[in-house]
Amino acid sequence: MNLLLFQNCISPHQMPYIKELKSFDGVDDVMVVAPVANLSDRKEMGWNVCWGQDDGVAVYVSPSDSEVQTILSQYDGRDTWCFFSGIRAFPEVFRWFKMSIGKAVKRGIITEPPYLYAHPLWQHAIRFAIKDLKYVGYFDKVFVMGDEYLSYYKFWNRKWSVVPFMYCTEWKDRLIGAPPVEQLRILYVGALSKRKNVSVLLEAVRLLENDLQTQVEIGIIGDGDEREMLEEKAHEAHFHSVTTFYGCQHMEDVCQIMQQYDVLVLPSLYDGWGAVVNEALILGLYVVCSDRCGAKFLLKDAQQGMVFRTHSPASLKSVLRECVKKKSWIRDTIHSRIEWAKVHISGKAVAKYFLENLE
Repeated sequence: MNLLLFQNCISPHQMPYIKELKSFDGVDDVMVVAPVANLSDRKEMGWNVCWGQDDGVAVYVSPSDSEVQTILSQYDGRDTWCFFSGIRAFPEVFRWFKMSIGKAVKRGIITEPPYLYAHPLWQHAIRFAIKDLKYVGYFDKVFVMGDEYLSYYKFWNRKWSVVPFMYCTEWKDRLIGAPPVEQLRILYVGALSKRKNVSVLLEAVRLLENDLQTQVEIGIIGDGDEREMLEEKAHEAHFHSVTTFYGCQHMEDVCQIMQQYDVLVLPSLYDGWGAVVNEALILGLYVVCSDRCGAKFLLKDAQQGMVFRTHSPASLKSVLRECVKKKSWIRDTIHSRIEWAKVHISGKAVAKYFLENLE
């Protein structure tokens, strides 16, 4: 079996499992085709995508149409799956999909769920019906991040096999033990924007009783147009938790800082996934995220973390209060989460899951 993945970029959240695919029996060639290696906003956040010949993955960045035609012709009729990042979401990927029509290959989609922060689901459905419905018959598999929108995709074609999927990140070993401080240390990593909703974290902590506030320390990594407002909130007289703003950090430095914290909070108003959740679990952190993050898919067991209602500071306050009360347990179970991550969200584990769902 050959696997050709046509993506909008060389995804740092997919390469860890793609690089593992050739280690499994029955997989011959693995290829990634993308218009660019990395997206500018990811570069600014410190993401660095690396690959090499030893990975066994052929990578084509910004190929010409004739090169893509040659690739597709080479695998025509050769037990090949072509996976595309959506149907029409990215112009180059859409063009490559249309070039595959007429070739004897199987096709699949790997996608995040509809982006509901800007438009409600019914608007996405109308757009899909007008522009994309005519193409659904060309696809057999749909891998969608998380499990909340499986029925949405099944609605468009009863023959589609729709599979809940996940992003993964490069494995990093934890190098230090639990934080050697009395306070529960809570961390946020990401943009300081309205969509990321970091203010609800500060509001939830402010709602804690004063004695519990003093048992919490907050770290915020990232920058954005809400930073000044957040700093003002964190320094109000009635806010009793120490808060550290780290600004933007390179991903390697983020890894080091993460290990100094107990809990990661991702409070987004919407996140198609939220790969920082993977990063945190790999390092053994306990995770709290909103019910609008695709990565809540990983928190079905309270051993890994908890989910709160997006628009409710009181809901997040209740979760944080529970985290404060079980601080010792959170620190004692660091290595349990690391072992869980190895089994469920490492590159090898996600590659195995992906291939099992192609059978």
